[in-house]
Amino acid sequence: MAALLAALLCAAPAGAAEPGAPRDDEASITLREDDFDIDVRYPRLGQAAVDDDLARWAAHVVAAFRQGLAEPEGGAQPATGTPDPNVHRFVNELKVTYAVTRASARAATVTFSIWTYTGGAHGNLDIITLSYDMASGARLALGDMFADTEGALALLASYCYDALAETLGEDRAEDMLRGGTSPDADNYASLALTPEGVRVHFPPYQVAPWSAGPQQVDVPLTELLDAGPRLDIWGVTR
Repeated sequence: MAALLAALLCAAPAGAAEPGAPRDDEASITLREDDFDIDVRYPRLGQAAVDDDLARWAAHVVAAFRQGLAEPEGGAQPATGTPDPNVHRFVNELKVTYAVTRASARAATVTFSIWTYTGGAHGNLDIITLSYDMASGARLALGDMFADTEGALALLASYCYDALAETLGEDRAEDMLRGGTSPDADNYASLALTPEGVRVHFPPYQVAPWSAGPQQVDVPLTELLDAGPRLDIWGVTR
């Protein structure tokens, strides 16, 4: 893992990389040049396999962003000749922050907020969750959380639609709301484990216009019992 991160950081010109760990339980990758500003933060949870996976994930996000900038249509291009003072030049940005939730001592979720700006009217915000079995270090997918994944999606869709239909108010766009909460696995890819159940994250444009911002719905475990949740994830014994 150390070799992977070292190779990534060495891809930047000398003096450009400033990796750091602001806290004992946090790591970061920070890279700055004239045309980009990268600050990716991720936690250390104290489980070796989990921490290695999070470090690999962060390195991949940075590498993918920089590769996108290197492509002909990606981001700002290097200046050539004499700069035109009348042309506004922007800095490409990648900013990643996170929050950690724990369903129990057995399971945890890292929710990443990924902000990117590569020109245009505004940037983009994506939300990605990574859930882990803290005993084995393995990632947890929806099928690891519920015996009946289709049933879980149906229950999530119904609950999230009703909750957002009530809270969005004037920002409610029925077509977006119906499509964004339909029982499709992609709609529920950003799902975090909480002590009370699950928290579903919806990035901008999935269920409402950009102006409404990202949305989230907390779904109690009691609403999902018919889908056969793996109760030990929540520290519940039969």
